[in-house]
Amino acid sequence: MSNQLDLQMSDSNSVPQTKIFAFNGDLDSTNATTTLNTIKTTIESGFVNIVADFKHLRYLNSMGLGILIHLSKIAKEKGGCFRVVRINDNILDIIQLIGAHTIIDIHPNLEDALNAICEQSAKD
Repeated sequence: MSNQLDLQMSDSNSVPQTKIFAFNGDLDSTNATTTLNTIKTTIESGFVNIVADFKHLRYLNSMGLGILIHLSKIAKEKGGCFRVVRINDNILDIIQLIGAHTIIDIHPNLEDALNAICEQSAKD
């Protein structure tokens, strides 16, 4: 199994201050720091709402999970959020086993995540 991760960023045309990151591959110790720095820089540049699309994420280890929790905290501190969409059952099991599903917002699809961001913004 390759430890490569391809991370593609795109704009959300419907929700301001929001970027979508598509994860393709494995999130582990070989690329977690680079992933953290990339998304952290995006948050610090004003895109405080991050949606992570895990449709093509194959593998997640404890370091990768720690990075996700850290990104969620950073986004919340900046007044935004970190949401995960289209997660496969194996990775969802890992997140739930650790109890991280209480920290990381998980949605079945992109539309639900973007709607939740809009609802959160309307409350704030």
